[in-house]
Amino acid sequence: MKRFGIVEGFYGKLLSFDERKIFCDALKSSDLNFYLYAPKEDPFIRTHIDLEHTKEWLNDFEDFASFTEELGINLGIGLSLINTNDFENLKTKIRQFMGFKIKYFSILFDDIDSNFDYQNQKRVMTDLMDSFPEINLDYCPTVYSSELINKNIEHANYFSQFTKDRIKDLNFFWTGEKVISTSLNKDSETDLDEENSSLISIWDNYFTTDSCPKKMNLTLMKHLDHSYLMSKDCYLVNLTGMPRTDSLIIDLFGNFKAKSDSSFEDILLKHGVDERLIPYVYLFDPSQKIKIDSDTKDKIHKIMFTWFHPLKNEWYPYLHNLKNWE
Repeated sequence: MKRFGIVEGFYGKLLSFDERKIFCDALKSSDLNFYLYAPKEDPFIRTHIDLEHTKEWLNDFEDFASFTEELGINLGIGLSLINTNDFENLKTKIRQFMGFKIKYFSILFDDIDSNFDYQNQKRVMTDLMDSFPEINLDYCPTVYSSELINKNIEHANYFSQFTKDRIKDLNFFWTGEKVISTSLNKDSETDLDEENSSLISIWDNYFTTDSCPKKMNLTLMKHLDHSYLMSKDCYLVNLTGMPRTDSLIIDLFGNFKAKSDSSFEDILLKHGVDERLIPYVYLFDPSQKIKIDSDTKDKIHKIMFTWFHPLKNEWYPYLHNLKNWE
């Protein structure tokens, strides 16, 4: 099964299960089929994988899992093994989520300072494949974009081992040239020329705001080549943690994938963007290098204080930052 959908994999605010259900409804409406639960702020799937969620949380998750099943949305779990001593706890966690009928598991070795040895990570994945042949398993390597390869000698050595001795026939995540790539196409895999492209799953961080909180990227998937998207077995767009904005992003992704006739303007207006702001949305296109004149700043200022909508409340910091552009 091809997986096209979203990943809750950002730093910052944890979503509520009600918000997650709204996103699943949006996925269904957009003919998308996958939700990967992997928030960086849930310690029980990362740093404290040895500890259990509360009973209340587990009950809410079970309800959420049932909800996604009814909608026909496939739900996956992203788990991190930060400490190698937690391997048995990782397996226990997998069994626990399997009890909620979860069949998709991603083991995430990204953004960690320890457990940096690729051969050790390979042993973990091989053991999991042997222990859980009934689940769909993939992983994110520690070096998951081109810009990380030469970050330091550790990263370079890791990537060398990874490319020479990667587990065959096991999907892994890649973000492209950069952690937040503003162009995703076949050239995004230049450093992976030896790999089977169908096994390269894309974790698209284009819309995320956690690593650059003053900027927001927003286009109708202008960064993505459609033929590249359709060549993938798994393509997931990372969310922002802003519920109204994330619903908009899901709609943008679904329309782009389907090659819908809906225009960028139509989708923006549908989600509550003030029509006066439409002419200035190009300012959120990262490919545009623009100096904003005083007249434009003044118009943005007026829109900020006369546009009343929950989406505006999410966008306020980014609109405010536009006013400060030189």
